[in-house]
Amino acid sequence: MKTEKAKKDDLKSIVEIEKISFDHPWTEETLEESIDKTWAVKIENKIVAFIIYELIIDEIHIIHMAVHPDYRRKGIAKKMIEKALSEKAKVAFLEVRKENTPAQRLYESFGFKEISRRKKYYPDGADALVMQLVIE
Repeated sequence: MKTEKAKKDDLKSIVEIEKISFDHPWTEETLEESIDKTWAVKIENKIVAFIIYELIIDEIHIIHMAVHPDYRRKGIAKKMIEKALSEKAKVAFLEVRKENTPAQRLYESFGFKEISRRKKYYPDGADALVMQLVIE
């Protein structure tokens, strides 16, 4: 398994993972606009997951991530978060669906804590928890 900066050639695979992972997937255009902030996880040269994050001064913002269903529960999401957290940052932020307890448990295992909620954050009206990790 290797993680590398995503390229425009990777977009088709990323869009495919996005569509099978979410009820309200990001559009291809949105994913393409984010390609410079995207890292792809490859196994045997096949993209199986991706993470989109941004380093803003000394803050990491984990924006979006997905793992192909055939590759879930294999530690890939954990590796992607470790990649994002390897940047030179003092704090990390992310949003997660209030109902997504498996993801919340994963983030909590890194030390993320809920700091607020965003009402009706998602297109279907679901709330998001804003989580923060102080790295220093």
